[in-house]
Amino acid sequence: MVTRNDVAKAAGVSTAVVSYVVNDGPRNVAPATRERVLEAIRDLGYRRDTVARSLRTGRTQSLGLVVPDLSLPYFAEFTKHINSAGERTGRQILLGASDWSVPRERAMVVGLAERRVDGIVLLSADPLQDLTELDGLGVPVVVVDRPVVTTLGTHAAVDHLVGHGHDRIGLLCGPRTHRLSLRRVSAWEEAVRRHGSVPDPDWRLHSTITRRDGRDAARSLLGQAHPPSAVVVGSDVQAVGVLRAAYEAGVRVPHELAVITTEGTELAEFSTPSLSSITQPIDVVAAMAFTQVEDSTAPGVTLVSDDRFDLCGRESCGCIPLIGP
Repeated sequence: MVTRNDVAKAAGVSTAVVSYVVNDGPRNVAPATRERVLEAIRDLGYRRDTVARSLRTGRTQSLGLVVPDLSLPYFAEFTKHINSAGERTGRQILLGASDWSVPRERAMVVGLAERRVDGIVLLSADPLQDLTELDGLGVPVVVVDRPVVTTLGTHAAVDHLVGHGHDRIGLLCGPRTHRLSLRRVSAWEEAVRRHGSVPDPDWRLHSTITRRDGRDAARSLLGQAHPPSAVVVGSDVQAVGVLRAAYEAGVRVPHELAVITTEGTELAEFSTPSLSSITQPIDVVAAMAFTQVEDSTAPGVTLVSDDRFDLCGRESCGCIPLIGP
């Protein structure tokens, strides 16, 4: 194995100078000397011993990220931003997907801590769970939660549909076992009542967060004797399933069924018709979480949230005219 001593000997410098070049500091190295060291590194095939470095510094230059489902656009985009931040700062991102299982999520977080990552970002399958157990893992754990966006975003979606003249507004969200779904149901019920209507339990449907189950749930909704004229959908993939069910049933969107989603990823913009949505600054939230976990010097749990959102009206609610005949 090629060592720094070998590089130093080949370049005619001290091992300290090799260290300054490899680590880009802390002291400056003259350009000509730096080039000799880099040439020796290339010729000898030298690679840094990251294990030895982590033993010296107590830092592994790695971070953990655990999300519920990598197949969903929101979590995929969040992961992309975290990974990009890791590349910019020289950190390796170790990734896990819990498949919406809290026990599996806990096992992944514990496993990452045992691998001595410098910190963990967690998008929990159950953001309302007791997180005190994570305080004892010996690493910083940053938990991302967006309760205000879930609640106020659902209110904003209902308000927007009422503004289009709808008074029969349904809801499709994730499984009943998801605490996030319970938040959304409560917000939907409050918003509907605020506009003088009674939330119809037949218009509140749950499904797994997939296109297929979103379509199947929408089929059930549209097959009712008195279906709603508009629906708020918890995720973009479910909303795409709703659009498919409406197409199959000959129900025109938005003329006979208006649709608005509360997730707002790129999928909403490029669906047919385009989906009106509550949009969230995923890149900003990811940057906040990464900065928090990178800057944390003490173990323990920190909650990170961003309350900003916008409502983007597109074709599926009638804000933008449909393209084509």
